[in-house]
Amino acid sequence: MTRSFLRISILLFVLALGLGVGMNQLEGKAFAQDGGGHEPVGKAYRGETIFLQRCASCHGEKGDGNSALADQLPDTLPDFTAPDYADGKTPQELFDVITNGRMDKMMPPWGNELSEADRWDAVAYIWSLHLTPDQIAQSQQLYEQNCASCHGSSGAGVEEGTPDLRNPQWLSATDDDIIAAMTSEAHPDVPDVGESDLPLLANAVRRFSLGFDQTEVVVEGSGDVSILVKNGTTGDILPNHPVRLYIFEQDQFADMREGETDGDGRVQFTGLPTNPTWTYIAETSYQDLTYHSEPGQFAPDADMLDLTVSVYDPGATKDSVSIERAHWLIDLTTPGFVDVGEVYVFANAADRVYAGERPDPNAAPRVLEIPLPADAININVDGQNVEGRFQIDGTTVIDTQPLPPGTIQIFLRYSLPVVDGQVVVSHPLLYYTRMLNLLAPDIGITVDAPDWQEDDPIPTEGGDFLNYTILDLPAGAEPKAVISGITEETVTQNAAGEPQQVIDRGAPPGISGFPAFPWILAGLGVLVLGLSVVIGWRKHKQTLAAAPALREEQKRSLAIQIAALDDAFEAGEIPRGQYDEQRNLLKLQLIALLRQEREEMGEGESVNMLDQTPKIHPEEETPETPVTPDIATEEETEESRDDNAAD
Repeated sequence: MTRSFLRISILLFVLALGLGVGMNQLEGKAFAQDGGGHEPVGKAYRGETIFLQRCASCHGEKGDGNSALADQLPDTLPDFTAPDYADGKTPQELFDVITNGRMDKMMPPWGNELSEADRWDAVAYIWSLHLTPDQIAQSQQLYEQNCASCHGSSGAGVEEGTPDLRNPQWLSATDDDIIAAMTSEAHPDVPDVGESDLPLLANAVRRFSLGFDQTEVVVEGSGDVSILVKNGTTGDILPNHPVRLYIFEQDQFADMREGETDGDGRVQFTGLPTNPTWTYIAETSYQDLTYHSEPGQFAPDADMLDLTVSVYDPGATKDSVSIERAHWLIDLTTPGFVDVGEVYVFANAADRVYAGERPDPNAAPRVLEIPLPADAININVDGQNVEGRFQIDGTTVIDTQPLPPGTIQIFLRYSLPVVDGQVVVSHPLLYYTRMLNLLAPDIGITVDAPDWQEDDPIPTEGGDFLNYTILDLPAGAEPKAVISGITEETVTQNAAGEPQQVIDRGAPPGISGFPAFPWILAGLGVLVLGLSVVIGWRKHKQTLAAAPALREEQKRSLAIQIAALDDAFEAGEIPRGQYDEQRNLLKLQLIALLRQEREEMGEGESVNMLDQTPKIHPEEETPETPVTPDIATEEETEESRDDNAAD
């Protein structure tokens, strides 16, 4: 196992866990959970990336509202950098605007495009823009001098009954509200604090609930991670053994620490964040192979996390390898082809590593082999680099990573050409297979699978799926299923009726566009397939109920073009100047359509424009790309300030 691949695998596993700042409902609003390490919601350094990618083309790269599109919008854009920007505003109001949009000001909702954690990150960054680094540093100094003796350096409070400044309810307080609390009769008098110090102290209090001052990742906290390295084959501990600790914040790699085990086979890393947004994975090498622990997170209110890395001696044979379960998933949305996804759960029942066979001493070992049909094309192993861990010999997928005791999951995909309205799905399984399952959409096709047991169809949101199973296949068995009745009309109707899912924009055509896989996973159960199977797959959005009118189609087309342009720019396929020019032109056309629609609907109905916003549906290739990059808009007049407090 190479270190680079392990890092990718770790990151994918973290993504599969769906890590992020959790949200709960408090007084009808979405707040960050106040649990675990009590970290403030949002991180400004993460929000900066989101802002530049999603918002800068309208709000300006500096957030000052100065952009090529600003003059084309119906209302004046806010200046997030203005010293008085936050006056009368709350982070919660800004979060709500980002989530729900302000369509009367051409601000689209982002609730379905960005996660709650991402929206709070954007709030933290936007909030940071009206403050200078000197103001932030001065506010923290004032807090330590005048407030920490009661509230503590963490904001939690030194004595019982002291208000907890980490409470997410402070996100709904303005700076004036915080100042009012500090100067109320119930608050002890602080003689060394002057009138001019109060706004700075309000910022100091704010930083415990909102991470606007976190301009770069900082790996520090009160937690300790203890790692035990042992030999799973012999049971021995491994003293004086090098260990690496990989640290992730949400789905981002943050840092790596190195150490060495003591005489008891343990190594401890201290001063680490304990909030549940942080994940830790230990890694070590043994006899030229790399092993890692399961991902670990601190339990609520805990300051110690124990991880174990088990290494193994070589010596397992191919006879110890089996397929515990496998699923063949059929997709019929690509004209002329049947796309097949195959999910395997391999198991090594020995207490030693299976290092595979090496017919050629100069070639990589052939640890696991999956021969695919001879006419398979577009072969791809999901989430993996074919040139790294996985290799393809003809139409055989080869896993070169040694297989330790336990189980692993592999998901691959390929396409088969349709000949005379049918395809034959068949290839050898080189290992004993406890259970093989075949799923195909029930759209009028015929499945001829005489050696399979036909089970009850699996109902899903996307329709029923035919369900066939074979149990206890011996090594070398070659199950076969013939799918016929495939017509161009059937494929076209199925493709139009089901929004496609895109799990890998860079992947070749095939199962990456399989629309029903999330529903099938729901029917089978995540526990059956394993978490890694669902990496990259997201629950699909509902399509519009009625056929769109001409203007809706125009808006939709423009949105798709903007999304494709964003992807091309992010991939480095077009230069910045050309990207800005083309995107601004498309945005102007979209703004003109929205303005025309608003004028025809009348001011009294303008709030309903939220439902008319062009959406990027999963059948497009870029479900994560927003229609427009606006964060908020605001008229710079006193009359409109109250209505636009959160913009």
